Amino acid sequence: MKSMVELKCDVLVIGGGAAGSRAAYEAKRRHPELNVTLVVAGKYGLSGSTNLIASESLGINAPFNYMGDGDSPEVYLQDMLETGGGLSDPVLCRVIAEEACARIEELMALGLQFDSRDGRPVQRKLSGCTKARSLTCGGSTGREIVAVLKKANAAIGVNVLENARILDLVQDDNGRVCGAVGLVGEEPLHVSAGAVVLATGGAGRAFRKNVNPPTVEGDGWAMAYRAGARLVNMEFFQIGPAVVKPRIKFIIHSHMWRLRPKLTNALGEEFLGRYCPTGVDVGEVVDAKAMSYPFSVRTIAMYLDIAIFKEILEGRGTPDDGIIFDVTHAGEEVLRVKAPITYEFLKNAGVDLARETIELGLVVQNFNGGVLIDADGFTGVEGLYAAGEVTGGVHGSDRPGGNNLIDTQVFGYRAGRKAAEAALCFKEKGTCRHAPKGLPVKIEGVSPQAGEEAILEKSAYLYYRELTVVRRAQGLKKVLEFIDAQKRQAQSQMLINRLLVGEILASAALAREESRGTHYREDFPATGSDWVKRLVVYRGPDGELVVKTEKL
Repeated sequence: MKSMVELKCDVLVIGGGAAGSRAAYEAKRRHPELNVTLVVAGKYGLSGSTNLIASESLGINAPFNYMGDGDSPEVYLQDMLETGGGLSDPVLCRVIAEEACARIEELMALGLQFDSRDGRPVQRKLSGCTKARSLTCGGSTGREIVAVLKKANAAIGVNVLENARILDLVQDDNGRVCGAVGLVGEEPLHVSAGAVVLATGGAGRAFRKNVNPPTVEGDGWAMAYRAGARLVNMEFFQIGPAVVKPRIKFIIHSHMWRLRPKLTNALGEEFLGRYCPTGVDVGEVVDAKAMSYPFSVRTIAMYLDIAIFKEILEGRGTPDDGIIFDVTHAGEEVLRVKAPITYEFLKNAGVDLARETIELGLVVQNFNGGVLIDADGFTGVEGLYAAGEVTGGVHGSDRPGGNNLIDTQVFGYRAGRKAAEAALCFKEKGTCRHAPKGLPVKIEGVSPQAGEEAILEKSAYLYYRELTVVRRAQGLKKVLEFIDAQKRQAQSQMLINRLLVGEILASAALAREESRGTHYREDFPATGSDWVKRLVVYRGPDGELVVKTEKL
């Protein structure tokens, strides 16, 4: 049995993306005397979804009105509430609308440089936005944000622990979160802390097809749920088109769809027309996709995603689970002007889009739901705060493009500061027991045990097939039956977390008997006025999973 690595800190921040980096920076800046430790699953600056360069452009929203189109915090707020389908928390949305500019100005003061024209940042209009409010650093906006925060964290003395995966939280006898356990490299790890900030991202890697880096499997949700936190809007997450061959992680959106690509299945058939209702033009559907990257029932672009998904599942896709995407008719000059990052990225991967086709599939990208937080990132469990994609409440059934990144900065700022205050109070009063009676996982039971890798693979396939684009009661129940059969014998914390995440997602999707935003129930295709309420998932008094409807 391996010995355990023991660490102590005042504030523990779990996750090295934009949200975690900001939370650690603000915690240390708020109270420089505290020991703030940032735990990163891989190498800091490269780990986490924020650090992927996976699209033509990656935006962060703020209503600066640089383009002079009348944007303002109030217009921004209304866009969030409208796109959210009535399920976005207006209090949290107002916080973002009113604080976005200040948080970005702070990043710029740290050295972040956005794409500009004539010395002024350029703002672009993304899906779900009525105004041009998205700032970009090409396709590397998230990575650039983390880079400036990494440098700032080093300058003020934030400690960083790399290659460490946290799998569960530790609570004292009073229920206060006072640390976490997991692995650092292959060694078991226990970190004691006065307060914890979860910034672990979503769960894309729990699905067979995704555009997320390793370890982004929903561990944050699983450990928060067990600790007593509530989760909200878990049925809403984003799936969209991405390259599956060549085998790179790169999504296809905006300008590529305006080029009117030819889409064919493995049999060489153009198939989109078979899925468009009478009166809906194929060309209009493709054009709509340019302003609606993720699958959503809000626009007619939904028919394109459904078409691709069904062609693949019904056996007419390629061996790599894709369809053929052809823009060779556009020519090299147009591609270099309209989609330069996409063109160069794929050319470096061995495909010249001006002369060759690629294969496109649908991948899980981003989650709208998560741990329910208040305006300060507090989860309702003493000692536990959260920020970024792991959280829920800010985004409803859908969200404006560019909102995920600003969410990391606004609530990373707030959660970090409040966690530092809580840790300082804990340090001064010493009223809670810092050392728990026992750790929640066995040292030898963290990594997958014999035979569990096959179960993880099967879950990834099943979750992708039944929990993504097209959902039906039969398929959702199949997921829950699989989980029920496996969880009784699951031994490792990794598998336990994976099964719990699937149970949470499937239970929420099964409970919402309508279609709204990114949640499409083929057996309940209408959007119901009586469903303008959110679903909250939590652990019941006897350990059972509870799904409860709640009016905002």
